[in-house]
Amino acid sequence: MSTAAEIRALFDRVRVAYDRYDAAALAANYTDDCVVDSPIGGRVDGPAGVEQVARITFEAFPDFHVEVEETLVVGDRIVVTLTIHGTDTGGLFGFPPTGKRIRVPSVFLFTIRDGLIARERRTYDFSGFLLQLTGVTSAIASARLYQGILEHARTEREVRIAAEIQRALLPDRRYRTATVDIAAASVPCRAIGGDFFDYFELAGGAVGFVVADVSGKGPPAALLTAVLQGILAVHAYGGEPPATTMERVNQALARRAIEARFATMFYGVVARDGRLRYCNAGHNPPAIVSAAGGVRLDAGGLMIGAFRDAQFEEGDVQLARGDTLFAFSDGITEAVDRAGEEFGDERLIATVTAANDLELPALVDAVFERVRQFTGDAPQGDDMTALALRYVGDGKATTELTESAEKQESR
Repeated sequence: MSTAAEIRALFDRVRVAYDRYDAAALAANYTDDCVVDSPIGGRVDGPAGVEQVARITFEAFPDFHVEVEETLVVGDRIVVTLTIHGTDTGGLFGFPPTGKRIRVPSVFLFTIRDGLIARERRTYDFSGFLLQLTGVTSAIASARLYQGILEHARTEREVRIAAEIQRALLPDRRYRTATVDIAAASVPCRAIGGDFFDYFELAGGAVGFVVADVSGKGPPAALLTAVLQGILAVHAYGGEPPATTMERVNQALARRAIEARFATMFYGVVARDGRLRYCNAGHNPPAIVSAAGGVRLDAGGLMIGAFRDAQFEEGDVQLARGDTLFAFSDGITEAVDRAGEEFGDERLIATVTAANDLELPALVDAVFERVRQFTGDAPQGDDMTALALRYVGDGKATTELTESAEKQESR
C-alpha cells in the first residue's frame, strides 16, 4: 500500500504536469498497465494512451486549468472533486472552436499501486459542459447530442482497434534470406487502408512476394484487403506458378461478387538462381534497377476480381546479384503537390536509382521522404506502399542444375 507521503508526491507531480501542459510528464505517473475510463475518451490503456488524450485536451484548451477542491484518501483509493476550466479554441467532438470559456465540475476516482496511478475513472457534469460548449438549451437535444458524441467516440475506438489489427497482419518491415533481401512499408491515408504487402518462404529456397492495392479507402477496403491477403497466402504456399496463383485468387474474389470492389496486384517468385517469375494484375509495373539498365515488369492481365474467367500471363526475368526490384502502389506516383502536379514515374525511378546504394530500409525511407518533400503540405490522397527487393544469391542453383544436366548427358 502506498504511503500518504507517496500519494502526496504523486498528485503534486500530476498537478505540476497539468500546470505545465506537459502530457509526457503526466503520463509518467501511470503504471504500464493502467486503465483510464471517461465518458469523453472512452477506455484508454497504458501511459501512451494517457499522453495522447492529454495532448488532444491541451490543444483544444490551451489555457486548460484544474482546480482541485476536495481529496478523500481511503487506503490506495483516492476520490478527488475538481473543476476544469479552459477556453475552447481547438474544438472538440467535431464541433468548430467556439472561443467560449467553459467550467466543468468533475469527480475523478483513482486506484494507486506502487506510488503510480493504476486505474482512473472520470465523471463530468457532461450535460452542463454541452450547454456551455454548444449553446443547446433543450434537455432532450442535450441528451441526443450526448448520445451522438458517445457513438462517435465508440466508432473512433473501433477504427483504432481495426488499424492495430491491420498493422499486425503485415509482416515485419525487413525480411532476409540467402536468396533475397526485402524491405517494405505502407502508409495509409486514413487510419486504415486498402494496400498491403507480404512475402512467403517457398520450397527450394524460393521467395514469393506481393504488393496489392484494393479499390476504395477506409473500413470496406481494409476488410477486403484482409480477405485478399488470406486468399493469396493459401495459394502462394501451394507452390503453383505466379500466373496460376493469380487465376486462383481472381476466381476466389470474383466468386464473392462484391460490387465495385477490385484490386490490382503484383505477385512474383524469386528462385535461388535469381530467376524471377511474376504476374502483374493491373498493378503499377515495378522497376528493376541494375547495372544493365532499367526494366519495367508489366506482363500479367486485368485487375483481380473484375472477371471470373480472366486469364493471366507470366513474365520471366533473370536477376543478377545486386539487382534491385522496386514495387509500389499508385498512391506514390499519383501523389500531388499544391499545384496539382503528380509525383510521377520518372521522379520515382530517379529517386530509387539515386538511393540504390543504400540499405533497403533506407532506400524505402528515401522514397517516402522524397514524396513528402514534393507534396509539401498537400494532403495525402491515397494509401502509399513500397517494397524493395534485392537479389543477394550467388547463382549456385544455376551452376548446380547445369552440372547435374551435364552428368546426366555423360551417362
